Amino acid sequence: MKNKKKKSHKVLICILLILLILIIAFVALFIWQKNNIDAIVDATKYSEDDIQQQIVDSKSEVQSELEEHDIVGLRDFTFEEEEQIRKGQLSVDDAIARIMEESDVASNVAASDGNSSNQGNNNKTDNAADNNKTVNNNAGGASTGSKNQEKAILTEYTQRLYALKATYLGQLGNLIDQAKADHANGAGGKELMSKYLGQAASLESQADSQVNALLSELTQKLNSIGADTSIVNTMRSAYENEKSLKKSYYLSLYNNKK
Repeated sequence: MKNKKKKSHKVLICILLILLILIIAFVALFIWQKNNIDAIVDATKYSEDDIQQQIVDSKSEVQSELEEHDIVGLRDFTFEEEEQIRKGQLSVDDAIARIMEESDVASNVAASDGNSSNQGNNNKTDNAADNNKTVNNNAGGASTGSKNQEKAILTEYTQRLYALKATYLGQLGNLIDQAKADHANGAGGKELMSKYLGQAASLESQADSQVNALLSELTQKLNSIGADTSIVNTMRSAYENEKSLKKSYYLSLYNNKK
């Protein structure tokens, strides 16, 4: 009798362990696929125009925060430009060149650095005249120098993030074109999903890794000069949000057979 009880007790423990493992696996899968689940839900909840507007709003949030850091003129790609990149109507290089040509951020940073240098020379002249004034001017110069450093760092990494986005959209567009070609040649839905879902997931994983690496570098650079790093969280949130919204948009296009 005791042996039977022990046996049933072991079986019960095994069942509970299996259930626990299944629950953990389900939760992990839910967390991992949350972005995709959100995209599917949004595709059924919102119209194409609504999703486009949400993407524009997400871009505006990052733009506003950049402007708070005195970075004016450096813009993200428009929704229309991103679609042109995805469809192969606008090359990645041309897209990046376009927003760089329209932006005078780089020259502004250089000009600011020059003004800071001149300010430093003026402070040295003032040093000979008034020691108390010198201390204040040096403190002001250091502050200006730090602000210029922060501006240069944010400008560089924002440009790199936009370039990465364009590259990812171009690769995604190529994948969609290949899937369309296969479909035109008679490939069925199951075959297309089997062939391309894994490739799309791999592409997304690569983009995620590169974005995370860039944002980690940006955080380190800002920390090294004692600058505020809250903008990094805004950029990360905007990336995840836009990624989910883009998926919703593509799903809505598919649902409407466009």
